[in-house]
Amino acid sequence: MKRALKFGIAAGIVVALAAAGYAAVRGKRAEPKPAAAPVAEFLQNDLVFVEPGSLEQSLPLTGSLAPLNEATVKAKVAGELVAVTVREGESVAQGQVLARIDPTEVQARVAARQADVEAARAQLTWARKNRDSQKALLDKAFISQNAFDNVQSSYDVAVARLNAAEADLVVARKSLGDAVLVAPIPGTVSLRHAQPGERVPLDAKLVSIVDLSRLQLEASVPPAAIGRVRIGQAMNFRVEGFGEREFAGRIERINPSATAGTRSISVYAVIDNRDALLRGGMFAQGALTLSRVDNALVVPASAVREEIGQTYVYAIENGVIRRKNVRVGPPDAAGRVQVLEGLAAGDRIVRVNLWALREGVAARLSGPQPSETAKK
Repeated sequence: MKRALKFGIAAGIVVALAAAGYAAVRGKRAEPKPAAAPVAEFLQNDLVFVEPGSLEQSLPLTGSLAPLNEATVKAKVAGELVAVTVREGESVAQGQVLARIDPTEVQARVAARQADVEAARAQLTWARKNRDSQKALLDKAFISQNAFDNVQSSYDVAVARLNAAEADLVVARKSLGDAVLVAPIPGTVSLRHAQPGERVPLDAKLVSIVDLSRLQLEASVPPAAIGRVRIGQAMNFRVEGFGEREFAGRIERINPSATAGTRSISVYAVIDNRDALLRGGMFAQGALTLSRVDNALVVPASAVREEIGQTYVYAIENGVIRRKNVRVGPPDAAGRVQVLEGLAAGDRIVRVNLWALREGVAARLSGPQPSETAKK
């Protein structure tokens, strides 16, 4: 019985030791391993070097081209149109004859006004003789002053009638010259409104002329940007039908009033077109250069982030991500901004917002490293 008791005690001790050993081994396996430090991995295109360059601030503008100078020749006298000497597309010089109106009716009016002048002159001659004779009688006191005043009044009326008749004759003679219509400006005929044989009234449109040597582009500018637009600023634009070719112009006028409804303000750019490649009515799309800065530190606008009113970028320094506060200017048409404070030439920054980056995280670049030439 003692032997059995000893055996039981020994067995219990062995079981207890085995359980303790198992628990110790299990505890060691359950201890968590220390986590590996996070590493941010970037592709070559994810990063960009800060480098100096030229930065232009521009304002997109669109509109239609129109001739700066154009004229519509109208009939200055009524009558039958006997000739129109030009057609659409023909070039004309200033003073060149464009059309003729039958002068018969005008000549008749000239003759009538001439007759009125002769009659008024004869009336004035008689009134002058009568006044002179009455003046002699007045000097001898044969007539009263009142009677002479009536004669003097008749003389004055005759003088006025002659002056009026002569003025009418001048107008009639001018109308005779107006029967021949000439070009007021040099240019190209854009439209012939009437044909020979038609009877045209006064002020009827006959021929339209455009001068294509200078064109203008009218475009609308929003009120927020009009303060940066100045007369003389350069503008580059493209026109449908000419592919990637660019044309140049300059702001020549700014409308002093805003357009009702849109509140936009019209500006007018003038383009030299001496080779007559461009035509009126073509649609143009371009940009007005507001300012230009050379040797500016430029970065993609996509690299700049904002949080609680603070703008910043993520830079890679010694293989670690660093957050750098920056101050930048407005973006240009290419999506770049000028760095005013916070970065230096040669700094490498994250180009776009790829994921939630953190300060102090290790960074690694996948693929080949950029060469020193690329940095420069």
